[in-house]
Amino acid sequence: MRHRSPLLFLLPAAALPVLIGWAIGATAAPPAAAPTSGAQAASAVSQALGAALRADVPAALAALKDAPAAQFQGQDADFRQCMLERHEREAPPLAANAPHDAFAAKVLGIYQRYWWHAVREPQRRGELERTLKAELAAAVGEPAPGEGEEAFEALYAKLDARLRERGLHPLQGRTPPLYDLFLWGGQEQRDYTVELPGGVAQPVKVFVMDGWISRGWSHYTACGKTGAAGWVKPEGLYAVRESYGDLQGEDFKVSFLGHEAQHFADLARWPKLPPWRLEYRAKLVELAQADSSRGKLLDRFYRAQDDDLDHPHPYANKRVLTDAALALGLGADADLRQADPAAVRRVAAEALLADTRKLESEPAGTYAEPAKGAAAPAGKSQAKPAGKP
Repeated sequence: MRHRSPLLFLLPAAALPVLIGWAIGATAAPPAAAPTSGAQAASAVSQALGAALRADVPAALAALKDAPAAQFQGQDADFRQCMLERHEREAPPLAANAPHDAFAAKVLGIYQRYWWHAVREPQRRGELERTLKAELAAAVGEPAPGEGEEAFEALYAKLDARLRERGLHPLQGRTPPLYDLFLWGGQEQRDYTVELPGGVAQPVKVFVMDGWISRGWSHYTACGKTGAAGWVKPEGLYAVRESYGDLQGEDFKVSFLGHEAQHFADLARWPKLPPWRLEYRAKLVELAQADSSRGKLLDRFYRAQDDDLDHPHPYANKRVLTDAALALGLGADADLRQADPAAVRRVAAEALLADTRKLESEPAGTYAEPAKGAAAPAGKSQAKPAGKP
């Protein structure tokens, strides 16, 4: 993608911040016009990428091997070869893009070994998580952390501190369903005001990240063909520069700024919203605003769908597609790529506003628990009419 499936939901050990965009294709640059893979191979690549986002390597490899090898051309052929070489082996490969710093290289290697096993053997994830935590603790000279996420959060706070001492920017937590590591070398800050459906202008700070060492488990698993394009944290939005080119295109303005600004506004008002609900609302913003990028956006949504709430991105994709189709009076399995673009944008915006009304009607404390007498959340108080319908 650039095949992307929006936000990184990085919640603390339990979950990382809100992850922004899964960028399938890794960059915003358009794919080469030729050579073109055969129909079966192209479909296999889409299936494999969807499976990779679900951390399901057996399904990804099965899809790639079911299509005739001769049909894969260009980047698709490279992807197939890398997937087979990376995952059809007896032991994990050496850490990719290992940094020169020995401590950072050790941490990266620990995570990559965990990812390699966890995407191949989901039934062992509990055991693999315990090994991950023990090895990370050993890296800082400590015993394995106790049970519970708070103990692990305390450990990776120490790891983060050591990595920052080395001039790096780390982010650890869980991008469902796996624990994750994002590690980069440089960033710059930019300020934006993002217009959201419903006449709201949301001010945001954007930190543009470069010098990547690790872009997370999905990027590693899919040989760089997909990965988080950004995420949201209390201080602002984080964007992977290479996913958005010159930061001027609609991918950046809609699938990053629009998607992430909605997360930012929602988390300020309802910090307890479940990941799938946050993704659902942010993806509605994308669908309501996309014009030139509409086809690629819908391709991404159709490519990765799931009924499992533990897979918030593909779950939200399916729900957005179904709700929009039904709102247009079409069947739940209708192809929105064939529908009227203006009508699709309209029903997506209406669905978001309807969901906002539902949230506002919930009993106090359902998704937010402000302290008695506390001021309104910063994100809510900063929102102001955008001057557009």
